[in-house]
Amino acid sequence: MDILWTIYELVSNSFILVILLPLAIPCTAGAIPGVIERLRRRDLESALPEVLESISTSIGAGLGLQQALTDIARNRDDETGKLLGRAIQRSKATTFDAALAEYAINSRSVIIQRVINLITTAIEQDAPLQEVTNSMSIEYDRLNKLINLREKEMNGQSVLLLLLMCLLLPGVMGFMFAVFGLASVGAYWGHIHGVMLPYLMASAALSVIVSGRMLGRTKQSLWWVPFWASLSAVLYIGLFEAIQAAMM
Repeated sequence: MDILWTIYELVSNSFILVILLPLAIPCTAGAIPGVIERLRRRDLESALPEVLESISTSIGAGLGLQQALTDIARNRDDETGKLLGRAIQRSKATTFDAALAEYAINSRSVIIQRVINLITTAIEQDAPLQEVTNSMSIEYDRLNKLINLREKEMNGQSVLLLLLMCLLLPGVMGFMFAVFGLASVGAYWGHIHGVMLPYLMASAALSVIVSGRMLGRTKQSLWWVPFWASLSAVLYIGLFEAIQAAMM
C-alpha cells in the first residue's frame, strides 16, 4: 500500500500524467469500435474472391446475376451473406442496381465498392459477365494475399516498436535510476521524474503514431496514445519505487 500511495503521489506531481490517466480508459474504449470495424471490413474483402468465383460459376450455368447473388446470400451465414441477403430483400422494393449500390455502401469497403462499380459498368456495356467476374476473382485473390502479407509484416514491426518504446525503455530507465540512485545511500534520483515522465510519455506517443502510420491507420492510432503513454509512465514510476522499497 505504501508503494501504491507513493506512486499516486508521484503521478499527481506530473500534470501531463494527471490529464492522460483519466483519458486512457475512454480513449481505449473509443478505439475498440474502429478495430471491430476494420476486422469486419477485412472479412468482407477476404470473402470477395470466393463470391466473385461463385457468381462466375452461376452465370456459366445459365443463371442471372440476381439469382446468383440470391444463392450466395442463401448459402453463406457470414457477414457477406447477411449484407447480400438484405440487398436482395431491398431489391424487391427498389431496383437491383440500387440494391447492389446499397450493399457496396453498407460494406464500407473501398475494394467492394470498386468491384460493384466494375460489375455495374460491365452490365451497362453488355460485357461477358462470367469472364469479368472470373478475372476479378483471380486478381482480388492476389490482392488479398498481398494485403494479408503486408499486414502480417507490418503488425510484427509495429508490435515490436511498441514493446521497445512503451515497455522496455521505461522499464530499463526505471531499473537503472532505482539501482544506481538508492535513497538508502543518499543518492536518490527521484527528482529526475519531472524530466523522465514527459520524455517517456512523448516517446510512447510518437511510437504509437509511427506504428499506426506503418499500418496505414494513423487516425485510429491516436485513440491509443493516452493508454500507451500512461502505461509507459506508470511502469517507469512503479518499477522505480518497487526497487527502491525492496533495496532499503
